Amino acid sequence: MSALTLENVSYKYKNAQGNAVSDITCKFEEGNVYAIVGPSGSGKSTLLSLLAGLDLPTEGEVAFDGDSLKGLNLDRYRRESISMIFQAFHLFPLMTVMENVCFPMELCGVTPKDARPRAEKLLEGVGITKDQMGRFPSKLSGGERQRVAIARSLASNARIILGDEPTGNLDGANTQNIVDILCSLAHEQGYCVIIVTHDMEVAEAADVALRMRDGELRIDF
Repeated sequence: MSALTLENVSYKYKNAQGNAVSDITCKFEEGNVYAIVGPSGSGKSTLLSLLAGLDLPTEGEVAFDGDSLKGLNLDRYRRESISMIFQAFHLFPLMTVMENVCFPMELCGVTPKDARPRAEKLLEGVGITKDQMGRFPSKLSGGERQRVAIARSLASNARIILGDEPTGNLDGANTQNIVDILCSLAHEQGYCVIIVTHDMEVAEAADVALRMRDGELRIDF
């Protein structure tokens, strides 16, 4: 079953003349990496917001495993079913790397004692050393901080990872490293990874590349 399905989805901001997203029908399945590209103002961020349940469609349906988001507890959906990775990392600056990754688990009721071994395993999986786990994010490079952000996104056991320009602040080598990690998560562990990006190298590494223009979505290559 598709992880996320959009059926004739449109979204219009209040007092706007046209739709930010127009009549999109699309499936996002587990085990694949999807890249959404397009110029600024094309509707990419609005689409990501709809997938994340931060907004609901003006028309049509967004469904998770066959259930419309309109009928789900959206706070629970955002907490347990999807995770987001951002260009600016959004790590908590006054928490250590370890504490950043434990935090989502503790929000879901996991005790700190039980959260720590899982956080350590997740961080090791993205190449963070035990020494780095005790540091604050400001003491890490940009690439290292994004790897921490990926580990944190996995902590809640959500099967869908949404990336909002996750490589936008990284150089070429670190971009490739992050892309390799995200592709591995999809292909080897069955995650559904959806990335909004301006980077064509990221788009070319995806299993499916989608282009947005004027609120419309189509398969690009």
